[in-house]
Amino acid sequence: MRVLLVCKSKAIEVLGVMYLSAVVKQSGHEARIVDIREALTVAKSWNPDFIGYSVMTGDQERFKELNTRLRGNLLHFTALWGGPHATFFPEDFEEEEGIVWTGEGENFMAEILGSANKYPNIDSFPWPEREDFPNMPIRDFIASRGCNFNCGYCYNGAWKKQFPELAAVRARSAKDVVKEIASTDPKFVYFQDSCFGIEMNWLRKFSQEYREKVNSPYHCHLRPGMVNEERTLLLHDSNCVSVKIALETASSRLRNLINRGHTSNEDAYVASGWLRKWGIKLIMQNILGLPTATIEDDLETLEVNIKCKPAYSWVSIFQPYPGTELAGYCEKEGIYTGDYSEIGDNFFDKSVLNIGDVLKEQVAALQRIFAFCIEMQVMPKVEDLTWERLPKFIHTTMRKVGDSRMFPGIL
Repeated sequence: MRVLLVCKSKAIEVLGVMYLSAVVKQSGHEARIVDIREALTVAKSWNPDFIGYSVMTGDQERFKELNTRLRGNLLHFTALWGGPHATFFPEDFEEEEGIVWTGEGENFMAEILGSANKYPNIDSFPWPEREDFPNMPIRDFIASRGCNFNCGYCYNGAWKKQFPELAAVRARSAKDVVKEIASTDPKFVYFQDSCFGIEMNWLRKFSQEYREKVNSPYHCHLRPGMVNEERTLLLHDSNCVSVKIALETASSRLRNLINRGHTSNEDAYVASGWLRKWGIKLIMQNILGLPTATIEDDLETLEVNIKCKPAYSWVSIFQPYPGTELAGYCEKEGIYTGDYSEIGDNFFDKSVLNIGDVLKEQVAALQRIFAFCIEMQVMPKVEDLTWERLPKFIHTTMRKVGDSRMFPGIL
């Protein structure tokens, strides 16, 4: 049998469909991964038995339209609807022909194909298939699945309720992770774990294995309170060159609102100090325009970033993803009453909350110059946050600077 797996984009490796492709091939069948733009052409020439869609919230209508076009070309296939949106909102696909799967897809795919393979734990999964992503300068890996936290803007809380057996963080063995990486001989490694190396004994084993058998430069995600001297040294010794840390907001009031009360600005200062001492580039992540936030709150977030002196500050504008705790709060308070399908393309453009046009413009303007302000170590005034004073080229330029520092020698 032939299985065509469709993702939104192939600009970077997409681990979810890559794991599924590996399951298909291990089961003795054929698999190909395509993006949404090339799906029709490939499907018409390849004639797959199954077409699987990996759907993120905000993209569901685009995938439904694609499925309709594929059907309209008289193709005969079974549609498989998966990904985050299908997991949390399977009812959105009730009118679509095919099968909806929720949660992790490896065992589902094996079952659909009638395979005898069953995967009892995370170390038994086959390594993701990379054939459809050739010559990638940055290779993506995941050493663990799950997250210990319940941030209000994230689906993790809903995941834990729906799949309590998968609630805990599940780490692969350090040896298996390193063995997989070594087999790809990557120029640069990007760990997609929500929090990398939470358990210190695991990180100690990984650090030794990695520097002995791989030693390619790598990037990972951490929490502010995780960074201490030993962890920083283990990262440094295993050739970690850049780290993302999510501050999100500097306001203690807003941190409590979004279930991030366990972190503090001081944690960020300590983390940035250790990373800077050992030459690891810090990329900070932030959210502007959170519910009830003022422009002064967001300027406080900028000020903390400036004090941390990161290599780059990534900043997005809050979007109320349906089913999350924070989206429910927005609905209850009347801050958001719109159509959730509109959030897909607004991640860097604008707030969709009912917060008034003036504040919306200020948030959008600050988002555009945030990284520039970090680079220049300057704080704008509230009255400066208008489009007339903020050339868009500043934002574009600083994004390029951030990428070059995150992946030194690669981009």
